[in-house]
Amino acid sequence: MGTLGPVTAPVEEEVRGLAAVRANVRDVWVNRNVRRLQLAFIGSEITDWAYAMALLVWAYQEGGAALVGTWAGVRALLAAFAGPVGGAIADRMSRRTFMMANDAVRLVLVLVIAAAIHFDLGVWAVLVPGTLLTMVAASFRPAQGGLLPSLVESPKQLTSANATAEIVDSTAAFIGPAIAGVLLGVMGIVPVVLLGAFGLVWSLLLVSGVHVEREADTRAGHEEADGGEPEAEDEEGESFWAEATGGFRVIFRDRDMVALSGLLAVNGLLAGVLMVLVVIVAAEMIGDPNAVGWLNAILGVATITGGLVMLALAGRVRLGRLMVLGVLGWCVPLVLLGLVPEIVVIVAVFVLIGLSDPMVNVGFGVIPPRLVPDRVLSRVFAAIESQFIAAASLGAFLTPVLISIMGLQSAVVAIGVGGLVVTGLCALRMPHLDSRLVAPRGLDLLREVPLFSPLTPSMVEQMARTFEPRSVLAGDVIVREGEVSDLFYVIESGEVEVTQDGRLIRTETVGDVFGEIGLLRDVPRTATVTALTDTELLTLSREEFLALMSGERRVRALTSDLATRRQPV
Repeated sequence: MGTLGPVTAPVEEEVRGLAAVRANVRDVWVNRNVRRLQLAFIGSEITDWAYAMALLVWAYQEGGAALVGTWAGVRALLAAFAGPVGGAIADRMSRRTFMMANDAVRLVLVLVIAAAIHFDLGVWAVLVPGTLLTMVAASFRPAQGGLLPSLVESPKQLTSANATAEIVDSTAAFIGPAIAGVLLGVMGIVPVVLLGAFGLVWSLLLVSGVHVEREADTRAGHEEADGGEPEAEDEEGESFWAEATGGFRVIFRDRDMVALSGLLAVNGLLAGVLMVLVVIVAAEMIGDPNAVGWLNAILGVATITGGLVMLALAGRVRLGRLMVLGVLGWCVPLVLLGLVPEIVVIVAVFVLIGLSDPMVNVGFGVIPPRLVPDRVLSRVFAAIESQFIAAASLGAFLTPVLISIMGLQSAVVAIGVGGLVVTGLCALRMPHLDSRLVAPRGLDLLREVPLFSPLTPSMVEQMARTFEPRSVLAGDVIVREGEVSDLFYVIESGEVEVTQDGRLIRTETVGDVFGEIGLLRDVPRTATVTALTDTELLTLSREEFLALMSGERRVRALTSDLATRRQPV
């Protein structure tokens, strides 16, 4: 009898965990737009891995390992520069349209590459479009990251969607090369490259069916205001290069975002280290170069498992601290690998790294939309991804240098310890970052206010943080007719009456708003508002209100319409 408690408790917890996974997967897939985006990602990622493998085989046949390594390095560096440029373009237009255009351009490039290989047009006829393909692709994920928050219904659904994408990415890394391995032997390089064209068509068709209702007004300076004048934004007059680097400026102005990007840079550096290390570990520590295959298989299975764990935990974890744990899950195993290079430890190291990686990637997908303005979101994603790619290239370059200087085991320990130091510094900001991710007061109420319905959940959350609470007693005058207009109000609880020249106009209660006329029209208060009961209010300053109106055309239209209907005759 005494053993029943310890035995049954883990089983019950496992059932709850599986139930949470199913519930969160269902939460993602019942959203039609998110489902289409995820299906597009599945098809394109699998085929991307397949044709990328085919191109590597072609490059090896043409120029050996030197061509493969040089081309991979050049492509990575150019992609690091191209990503922020594409992110700036994505922020200036509909991100859905940008993704479709990106798919279409890559489709043309894939067809050009296939033709160049088929007709044996020479190495440069493949290298040039192949490099362009990598550069164009670098901005697809940032645009997708910027679009996804406008499709989900809650931060929890955003977390689940990113966890699902992590599982898809890991599965594709398995299935894509496996498909390529089979088809290359049966059909040759060109048909496998054309498989990438099929994936891009698949992605293009699915993304075209995404219906975006709440994507923010991202065309800087191109939208028209109600009066027909172009809307000015704070970026008007900037050069395109300044816009392209805008994501970096947003990051560097926010110490929490600096810490976040620092964690991802460490993750990128270690990912580059691992690309080299997996081959060396197989050859020197295990003594069998062919062990690369099963080491990657262990890593892939563990990553998929980690993604499922993230699905079970969606909405229940502090993401900043989780990211620190994820990066530590890279650093500590590397130190352990250098100290104890035994086969059991090697397997455990790859399992731990695989389990830890989704912790980092889910945080990367969820945290920026909740901290930065939507209009620069794609650029922020592109900036962080650019840093990741650059760090990965640096890691791949430094690893053999350090090994030649220090020896394999010492180099691995040094890399792991260096990662631990930087991670520890970044971790100092995570409690503050997590405090910013706690749902602010009145968030659920503001999501139900019709005026804010065009905003994404992340944008409503950011806006909610700018509201200030105010308590008034029954009988208190909240605003007085003829006074200066300085605040916008949302009723959190209680009831108020609105009068003009002593005449009752209406009563308002929970979820109703007032104060918009004076702020929009820049006129004194047009009515008196008095509390009928003890009332809790959420207030928005004049500056914050006008900033919201200038930045969100559809919110401004709804508010202007409400003000017109309420304007005294």
